Amino acid sequence: MNRNRRTTHSTESGRDVQMSFDQRLQANARERYRTHSVNSAFNNLRQLIPTEPRNRKLSKIETLRLAKSYISHLIAVLVTGNGQRPCVDTIGHQRSEGLSEQPDEPPARPPICTFCVTFDKS
Repeated sequence: MNRNRRTTHSTESGRDVQMSFDQRLQANARERYRTHSVNSAFNNLRQLIPTEPRNRKLSKIETLRLAKSYISHLIAVLVTGNGQRPCVDTIGHQRSEGLSEQPDEPPARPPICTFCVTFDKS
């Protein structure tokens, strides 16, 4: 017996099966709509993130990671007032305050901002 089908012993079993089938169709339609909405939101987000090459389609995880990086880069631009390599200034500022390293640990490599590196190429 199929576990996904609703069974009943009443004389209206044909109607119950039809109602279950209709409910499944409605649930499928809702899921298609939800999937379409999520994909549309990702497409809109992809258009806002600068990429190299410009027409490269990012995967969903790449889109989320790049969006996070781009937001951090834009915050660094606001904090430093520097439109060229602001992330370097922000990292230097954090090190001078001692926020990014522990006293007994060797110095960490500075993080590389994708958008600062792209700016260097142009």
